[in-house]
Amino acid sequence: MQNNRLSADSVSVGTILSPGIRNFLMGSILFLTLLLTAGALSIPFFFESPSMWYKIGIDKSLLRAGKMLGIFAGLLLLFQLLLAGRIKLLDRLFSLPRLICQHRYHAWTIALMALLHPVCVSIPEDRLLIPLEMRYWPEWIGVLLLGLILLQFVTSQWRKRLKIAFPAWMRFHRIAGLLTVMLLITHVLYVSETFEADGLPRTAVLIAAGLFLLMLLWVRASWFLGSHAFTVDRVKLMGTDCTCIEVKPSDSSVFGYAPGQFAFVSFKSKQVTREPHPFTLSSTPSRPGKLQFTIRASGDWTRTVANLSKGDQARIQGPFGRFGHLFTTPGREILMIAGGIGITPMLSMLRFMADHRDPRPVTLIWTNRSAEKVVYAREMEVLSERLAGLRRVSVFTSDTKTGKRSKRLDRESLEPLVGHNSPDSAVYICGPPKMMAQVKADLKSLGFPARSIYTEVFGF
Repeated sequence: MQNNRLSADSVSVGTILSPGIRNFLMGSILFLTLLLTAGALSIPFFFESPSMWYKIGIDKSLLRAGKMLGIFAGLLLLFQLLLAGRIKLLDRLFSLPRLICQHRYHAWTIALMALLHPVCVSIPEDRLLIPLEMRYWPEWIGVLLLGLILLQFVTSQWRKRLKIAFPAWMRFHRIAGLLTVMLLITHVLYVSETFEADGLPRTAVLIAAGLFLLMLLWVRASWFLGSHAFTVDRVKLMGTDCTCIEVKPSDSSVFGYAPGQFAFVSFKSKQVTREPHPFTLSSTPSRPGKLQFTIRASGDWTRTVANLSKGDQARIQGPFGRFGHLFTTPGREILMIAGGIGITPMLSMLRFMADHRDPRPVTLIWTNRSAEKVVYAREMEVLSERLAGLRRVSVFTSDTKTGKRSKRLDRESLEPLVGHNSPDSAVYICGPPKMMAQVKADLKSLGFPARSIYTEVFGF
């Protein structure tokens, strides 16, 4: 594990795991996950229910496949909390943004398997409709569970199209998630003789339910026990639609973070709702005492942060993410490509490197719609003077005088800008998702290996 003190000025950058320890822990977690999944999927083979004893051929295969689909979907449902629970160890290993993306991919898999499960189970029984009889109550619990899973899936994937406000959606998602797990455990324990009788399958389900409850309590408590109290010290408008929020700790605790990381912040103010939102820290740990967030007005909530006042209270949970030059090999050449407010993690890294007189070559390509959208223009000039290896390239995608839009970054325009950069450079891309995907693909076609290209996508 690397030392948290990078220099004599006692800068705290938080915990950064060494590659060896990180790879070992990642491998161990993935191995245990595969082992647990294989064990769960083997239940229909080693603990057959009486309904399978008299089935042969395709009917038995379909029934067994249906049970496996249901078990796998249930296991993924329990894993969803781990992926989205902001667990520090998992973030240090896999990066929270990547875990959140995996959380979304799992939702598609769960929805598909939840739909296929009753079909595969019902066909061998020659019964597609469940009778309205009390003895079939576990099956009707399953129907309710399927409906809730699909409702969560639809409202999560198409929340904006359905015009559901984020705070309302988040409250529903949390309540529905807990109810889904309760219905899942009830359905599994009583729908099949495999889990009704005392034995290994029933014990495993009860243990899984207990572990989920403990994890849920831990995740819920982490916001109150693991977050830090801050006070808003400064609110400043930047450019045409950005706000710089500076906060200072309310006590003597030290918030250790690495340049490029992000945190969840919640404000206690009459002007802003209190739900936490993730934002990159544009400040640098080499200048302790204050944290800085630079927020562009791009939605209902972000448009209100400009109304914050000095003295308002804030709670910050983090740091999270593995986006930053301290997470890769020291001394590597760096190529940064930022789109609009995606400059914030780059700014944090550049400030840190300037404070530590980092001599390495750094290329910053920064695209904005117009010069009016540029933030920290004067500081960028200062950073260029302090960092001898820094080369800055500004790209504007529209002309405010004529109103015409020029071509965005593509392979043709990128090639001369990065032609002198080493293919072994550490490449950092941050901006709109479509822009990042396109630039990453173009850089790969220009010879930059995918393993050296780092992107940051929140997707919360």
